[in-house]
Amino acid sequence: MTTRRTGFTLIELLVVIAIIAVLVGLLVPAVQKVREAANRMKCQNNLKQLGLAMHMHHDDLQAFPPSYMNRPDLPSGTFYRWSALAMVTPYLEQTNLYRQLNLGASLYVFTGTAVTPRPENAPWVKLPIPLFICPSDSRATVEADWGPTSYLVDVGSGGTATDGVFYVGAKIRIPDITDGTSNTGMMSESLLGQGVGLTVPRPFDNQRVMAWSTGSTLSDSACGGYTGREDRNGRWADGAPLYTGFDHHYTPNAPLPDCTTRGGGNWKASRSNHSGGVNLLVCDGSVRFTPNGMNQATWRALGTRAGGEVASE
Repeated sequence: MTTRRTGFTLIELLVVIAIIAVLVGLLVPAVQKVREAANRMKCQNNLKQLGLAMHMHHDDLQAFPPSYMNRPDLPSGTFYRWSALAMVTPYLEQTNLYRQLNLGASLYVFTGTAVTPRPENAPWVKLPIPLFICPSDSRATVEADWGPTSYLVDVGSGGTATDGVFYVGAKIRIPDITDGTSNTGMMSESLLGQGVGLTVPRPFDNQRVMAWSTGSTLSDSACGGYTGREDRNGRWADGAPLYTGFDHHYTPNAPLPDCTTRGGGNWKASRSNHSGGVNLLVCDGSVRFTPNGMNQATWRALGTRAGGEVASE
């Protein structure tokens, strides 16, 4: 008697492989969607913690911190430049870091040939702070000797305006926000720069670079060309808008690259890898998801603290 062997034919095997491929194709987008939903919630939670820290600073010192300060009373005081994020570290369960930072001295020193971090602060300002990074951002570092940040303070309408809650030397109190705390932006997210000191050229990315305007004022024509600022958001400790500020000149995730100039301020948008928009923390401590197609007038109204506008939902 002969024994009949059983098994898969080639056609059956190919059918099984095809079915598995279809299932994988269906499952991967679903898994990615769940992961992104979790990342978006984590990002919102990060912003809520930062908002709570800002309010605790306000309760203790009767004002929100400035974007940064000039301190002519200190050596190298024009390079004081400590950011609002650095100022609220003791309210973010970063007390040990706060104790290590010498906030009584300038962030930088001028050596005669270069501006460098003050030596006692250099080991600490390079630390990455997980709370400062949106989990949806694909980058982890921007500059080798600095810790980056995805979360920026709201400086207002852009350029050199001081109509937001955070600007150089600001001491804004809640009563100063006459547009209402629920109608005024406090912080938002923005993508980290492509990185400096690159050994391999990377594709130009409008979302991660800043055009460098050679003129003294910002304009569409002056900002139309890219000449290279890939260090955006690369230093959480530095209060300059290039590193820790954003404004409302452009709507969220605008297709145009951001722009900066020496004398005329910045146009720097809120940007994210979240599908369809960005997270915005407003001054009442709540976080809203604002869509890419948001009305420009409404978006700009959210940037000012006392413009008399009403920012609708």
